[in-house]
Amino acid sequence: MLQQVLGWLLGTPGSPEERENAFRHIVGDLNATAAAERLRGGVQHNTEKAGALLAAQGIFTVADTFALDHGWPRIPILISLVSLIAGTFLAISILRSTMRMYRHDAERADPVRLIFKMLLSRMIRFNLALYLTFFSILLLGGAAVLDAF
Repeated sequence: MLQQVLGWLLGTPGSPEERENAFRHIVGDLNATAAAERLRGGVQHNTEKAGALLAAQGIFTVADTFALDHGWPRIPILISLVSLIAGTFLAISILRSTMRMYRHDAERADPVRLIFKMLLSRMIRFNLALYLTFFSILLLGGAAVLDAF
């Protein structure tokens, strides 16, 4: 049950059976090269979304520092800033090299499965970064409301 809830929250298949089913559904009956290309497209899409999220996080970091400089309630703004920094590290981790999956022995490792594993890992990190960013924005909005009173 917990795996299903976490899978739903993180936007990924929760249980090993669901992951295997998703893998089979995505790959289908494609040959290894076509399957790898399909999965690499998903990895690239997550990389592009992470770049866009980093840009948004930069904007909200500026908003947080503006709020601190103008005397808004410090506690929500500081928590917001810490949340943004944590989300930023997660988003940055998505942008690191994809060469890691090719360090395995080609005879023993299935490259298509390694790309699928990377895709799932990036999906989880992106969604966590997105949730932390949204939480940060809520805190910033709450601080703005508190400052208005």
